[in-house]
Amino acid sequence: MKEIEAFYHSQYDFNATIHNRFIEEMYELEKDNEYAGNTKDFSVEALRKRYYAEHCFNLIRQKEGTFICYDRENIAAGYEKMDLYEKNTATMFAVKKGKASSTLCYAVDQSLTALKMYKQDKTPDWPEIKNVGLWFILEIKTPLHTDEQNKVDLSSLNMLMLKNRLDHWKKEVRLAGFKPIVYINYRT
Repeated sequence: MKEIEAFYHSQYDFNATIHNRFIEEMYELEKDNEYAGNTKDFSVEALRKRYYAEHCFNLIRQKEGTFICYDRENIAAGYEKMDLYEKNTATMFAVKKGKASSTLCYAVDQSLTALKMYKQDKTPDWPEIKNVGLWFILEIKTPLHTDEQNKVDLSSLNMLMLKNRLDHWKKEVRLAGFKPIVYINYRT
């Protein structure tokens, strides 16, 4: 685990207040169009399904300007290209929120599938990729050990199955010629 660079950036932590604020903004934008004639409760619930937490998180990152959201794109092809692309570092990210290995391992699988498709160049409109990343929004009570440079110690993660998958993922990413990176944030 020590071989994988992992970082924590507090500005990306996510919570229900942020999600609710985003849903309210979307409601104000769409209430007179798609949701005209519906009650606010009905419209907000429909928006909450459309903009579920991870999708909301990704769209907020794009709105901030450093990332491009690819979440829910290319699903018809049987895989997702990536959830987020960080422009400054040319990093493709698979993003997953959760508290259990079983949930978070899905992002590892998504990342490996996308990496394979990128290497095969099955989709012509890929951005330049230098790094392959996983971004976990952890729903855990005790944050992982983080040093003064915001580097996270993934070995302090109490999820054996996920750590095994991360080790496999790291090797596959390196064999493909890329640098593996993990971002850790928390659902507060």
